[in-house]
Amino acid sequence: MSKLNTDIFKFTSIEVGELIVAGKLLKFNDPEFFNDPFDCDIDLLEFDFNNRSPEISNELEKVKTILEKNYGEKTERLINTISDSEICKIYKQSQLNKISRSSICCFSTSFKNTVMWSHYGDKHRGVCLNFDWSIPEPFVDYPTERFSKGPVDYNHYHTPVNYLKSKEEGIKKLFYTKSEDWRYENEFRFHILEEHGLFRFNHDFLKGIIFGIRVSEKEIERFKKICAKHGFSSIYFKKLIKDKLNIRIEQV
Repeated sequence: MSKLNTDIFKFTSIEVGELIVAGKLLKFNDPEFFNDPFDCDIDLLEFDFNNRSPEISNELEKVKTILEKNYGEKTERLINTISDSEICKIYKQSQLNKISRSSICCFSTSFKNTVMWSHYGDKHRGVCLNFDWSIPEPFVDYPTERFSKGPVDYNHYHTPVNYLKSKEEGIKKLFYTKSEDWRYENEFRFHILEEHGLFRFNHDFLKGIIFGIRVSEKEIERFKKICAKHGFSSIYFKKLIKDKLNIRIEQV
């Protein structure tokens, strides 16, 4: 049996890469501002109240509180007169509120894609940071159970999921599904229902640094010194080399 590959990669400019290492900080972003306007779109979910799980039935009890505020009377007397479409609308809005509180940190499962280097690695003048998603506690101030993580699915984007049948599958669909157009990114995500911003990561999360083709020796030496200064003396350093029409990787 082959060993599970737990490497994920973060493409960035060399300046931002130095800040990430110096502060041991990774930015979790608001999905609303992602490149793909269909990313984390609520229309990836269906809300079929005729096919709901017991878990969702319990959650709908919480919706009654909202309905009481809207209608100003005992919900028990009104719940049967309220249309499914109205309940659906309220519940969908609660999910939109969840999205607004969510933040995501994006990685790739491959460092070899030239398009990724061009789009996110400053046209090969940047770096690619190699992290290990399998370590027990990747982030300092947040326990592992508060995060979800995993690869993005590009195969079933146009097949909506009934959130009310499986909340787990709904969350997976919402935050870990993109269209086929984005397959080249080989994306892997960390997701958390927290404010957007900088999250401090543990030392063992970072495994190594890969420099782009256009990074100079002087920049490499500066970067290595910054890593050593901040306790990353045992990580590896590699560089991509243009070899005619191919790319090879060397230790530096």
